[in-house]
Amino acid sequence: MAETTRVRIPLRDQLWLMMDRPDNLMYINSVMWFAEVPDWDAVAEAISSRMVDPHPVFRRVPIQRGRRWHWQDDPDFDISRHVVRSRLPSPGGRAEAEAYIGEQMGQPLPDDRPLWRAEFVENFVGHESGQEGALLLFRVQHGLVDGIRLTQLVLGLCDHDDDASLPRVGRELASGGGGILRAVGSAGVEVVRESVGIARGLAGASIRFPVTLSRLTRDVLAPGGELTRVPTRVVESLADHVSPTNRMANTYRSVFRLLFEPRAPELSWSGRARARKKVSWVTGLDLAAVKRVAAVHDTTVTPVMIAAVSKALTRYLDASGDRRVSDINLMVPVSVAPAGNEAGEELGNHITLILMRLPLGIDDPDDLLDAITTSMTRVRYSFEPHVTFAAMLGVAATPGPVARGVIDLFANKTVGQLTSVPGPDSAVRLAGTPVEGMLGWVPMSGDQAIGISIFSYDGRVSVGIATDAELVPDPGRVAEMIEGQFATFDGWEAQV
Repeated sequence: MAETTRVRIPLRDQLWLMMDRPDNLMYINSVMWFAEVPDWDAVAEAISSRMVDPHPVFRRVPIQRGRRWHWQDDPDFDISRHVVRSRLPSPGGRAEAEAYIGEQMGQPLPDDRPLWRAEFVENFVGHESGQEGALLLFRVQHGLVDGIRLTQLVLGLCDHDDDASLPRVGRELASGGGGILRAVGSAGVEVVRESVGIARGLAGASIRFPVTLSRLTRDVLAPGGELTRVPTRVVESLADHVSPTNRMANTYRSVFRLLFEPRAPELSWSGRARARKKVSWVTGLDLAAVKRVAAVHDTTVTPVMIAAVSKALTRYLDASGDRRVSDINLMVPVSVAPAGNEAGEELGNHITLILMRLPLGIDDPDDLLDAITTSMTRVRYSFEPHVTFAAMLGVAATPGPVARGVIDLFANKTVGQLTSVPGPDSAVRLAGTPVEGMLGWVPMSGDQAIGISIFSYDGRVSVGIATDAELVPDPGRVAEMIEGQFATFDGWEAQV
């Protein structure tokens, strides 16, 4: 009889296991689609040899002994229980694919076996060629691996036509470079300089007191600015007088928000999350056109994509009869360690979450992009990711009921999650079959109602939308609104 291996689950992975809820499963869902049906035996072999064999976690189940969690080898592991086949009902278009994937997202995987599945879904014709193609749907519990590394693994199943190595997916944490300890350790040399910068900024705010008071009043009384939001509004308004690259000021600002930001404002998508989910997606957005918009507005691709999301969600709330709010909060994952081309044997999670303020109701593209870029800059030049990573480890070490309560407390400060991942800039093949496109759906937590995932591949950008079926019953409407926003930006149409 083979020896059973048991290894301790790191706190950073244990937390994601604890975030699972019957109404909001902490699963990463991703899909590839093909214009023709691949050789499934060859695909299964690639999954076995390139994903399962090198990474033992795909053959292990989580077990709890007291307060300690371990990965333990599944003595009955059989890859045929994880690599399965199905078929979309006719006519097999986008509507059928979205309904099927949404249904799967609400279904938990069996907890007596490793928490992942790869599903070959045939009879898919909802793509450009219109002939019968297929989908490859991956579902993985977040405790096994983070989304960046899962994407790298899925791409590792594929090959370039020219046999070139695949690019690294995702980005390093800007302030990391050498990791969290190095980033925090090097901060001491900046304390004096940045303290002076804070003092100068606040002194300038006091000199311009009438303007400052007017701005504070505007921020505090902004739409959605209930009394519970006053403390964070005041701190953010004061921080606006300090350089957006002042790491200390940005860190104070972000920590204050993490501690004192109230629950997300009550809107049409507010309520208790349920198990049933729905999905939709936008595909085929021209990455070159997005880059033209970014160049015209002196920014980069990610702020342009987020700006389109902002304008679409503003329209969605208006159409739903909601009162105007000036912003909402979204959780955004940030990598705290680079994901190399080759993932290590032990995968796990090397990300943290930040609280992103998404402005709403700003019609002028330059003003909107400036607000988004400034917000992203303040996160980049702060220790917010490092603080939240440490906090997540602390939460994971607390007793289960306490940890779940803290998780829900922070999750419910936001309405959902947003992620943006740059993928390969050229096409890849899986088992010799060209991959026509790929995207994912970010998991939600607490009572979050919406998840938005942005992914680029082969010169095109896709946006995946996942929603709670009761709180946001028509994610396709959100997808259409996002897609429709790009034409409103200067630079979208190529100059003749």
